[in-house]
Amino acid sequence: MQYSVLFNPIAGRGRAGAVAESVQRLLEEQGHRVTLRASERAGHIAELAEFADADRVLVLGGDGSLREAAGGLLRRADDPPELGILPFGTGNVVARELGLPLDPIAAAVEMEASDATPFDVGFAQCDDAEPEAFLAMLGIGYDAAVAGRIGRSRATALGGAVYKRSAGLLYGAAGLRELMAFKPPRFDVQTGGQPVMESVAAAVLSNTETYGKGMAMSPGASATDGLFHLHLRVSAAPWTGALALVAAQFRRSAPGWAVSQEVGDGFEFVAADGAAPFLWQLDGDPLGSARRIAATMRPGALRLIGAPSPGIP
Repeated sequence: MQYSVLFNPIAGRGRAGAVAESVQRLLEEQGHRVTLRASERAGHIAELAEFADADRVLVLGGDGSLREAAGGLLRRADDPPELGILPFGTGNVVARELGLPLDPIAAAVEMEASDATPFDVGFAQCDDAEPEAFLAMLGIGYDAAVAGRIGRSRATALGGAVYKRSAGLLYGAAGLRELMAFKPPRFDVQTGGQPVMESVAAAVLSNTETYGKGMAMSPGASATDGLFHLHLRVSAAPWTGALALVAAQFRRSAPGWAVSQEVGDGFEFVAADGAAPFLWQLDGDPLGSARRIAATMRPGALRLIGAPSPGIP
């Protein structure tokens, strides 16, 4: 079998190259052919995936790199190669959803002996831009603000140092600070041209059950059912957000009076009349602000190596 391993050479404080070479040796010992491809610039992983001459494409990185590779594979004219993740990020949401070890070498060992299964892919079109693929979630409001705050913190000397030592600590601090200071957007939600809810403050559209480190914002969501699970909060009160996060930590749904849960294969999010644009993120990557986002589902668009969670009944 022909493998192509894609990686960012500066990831992991420069350790990505050595880890990729270890994966290469491991797979070659099992009789496979392996090529390593290092990205050279932003967006390059998508290009490398699009033109990879391989049966399987493995991405050494986090959910953002995996999302980028997925977008590249879906631009191919032929059937795309199978896709795998060698976890090297912070949240590793898709790896957790697939039941893979969070050590990239251990994940390579398990994937070498595993089949690939169909995996649903979401697409988000922001205003008039081209749709972007995502594998785990689309977030609007609070979690997008947290992702943006973390990005800004990592750009500072202190925040960068904290992130290298304990990314979880930085995420926790950013989440708490944003919870207390968050100024919510106001947007309306529709599906099929019909209103779902108006004046919403925060939304998480899940393709996977896993959200963050072992959390489940929408228990029961699955990347194999062809449906999104939508978590909506109207109240922007800090205690409501905290309740939702605690429930997610225990992989339980928050009470219905605090959170609304919807299911469907497509949703549209539109800034309310007179409201400012809202912040949004895909698979943990902040993508700025928007006035309208249309999310659609493409069931089984890719084959990912591992076993996606069937969801909690």
